[in-house]
Parts: sequence; structure tokens; C-alpha cells
Amino acid sequence: MGKNRNLDSNIDKVLSNVKKKYILTEEEIKGIIEKREGEIVLPISIFNEKLGMLEASSLYLKDKLNLSFNDIAKLLKRDYKTIWTSYNKAKKKIKK
Repeated sequence: MGKNRNLDSNIDKVLSNVKKKYILTEEEIKGIIEKREGEIVLPISIFNEKLGMLEASSLYLKDKLNLSFNDIAKLLKRDYKTIWTSYNKAKKKIKK
């Protein structure tokens, strides 16, 4: 329980500092923090030295979020073939 209270206290301090520094209301902060429906967030942990950005993104969106190549292409504003190629290159690099 003590760890949770300490974490809550630290979060409150950070939010208070952000609120003051950027002159935000609690509602504005809440809106920033809340995950918006339909929004896709790529975790920074998927990016590494082995894979290019498009390869890592394609791999994550296909394997973890189960999006189709066509949906990924639309989302990233790329050609379907480019996404397919990036995904397959990423799969080969990971196998090594």
C-alpha cells in the first residue's frame, strides 16, 4: 500500500507542475491523458537498431493489433505493397 500512495503522490506532483507550467485546467490535462477512442499508439519499445521505423511499425500493427496490410497502409499513408514488403523484411530480420 505504501508504494501506491507514494506513486499517487508523485503523479499528483507531476500533474500539478504540468498544470502550472502550461496553464492547463484539470479537464485539459484529463483530455491529454485519456486514450481517445480509435487512436493507435505505438510503444517506443518496438523501435530498435535491428528494424527500420516502418518495419517495426508494420510488424507491431500486424502482429500485435491484428490489422490488415490494407488498414496499415491507409493508417500510415503508404502503399499496400510497401507495408507488405516492410513487414516481411522485419520478419526475416527477427529470425536471424
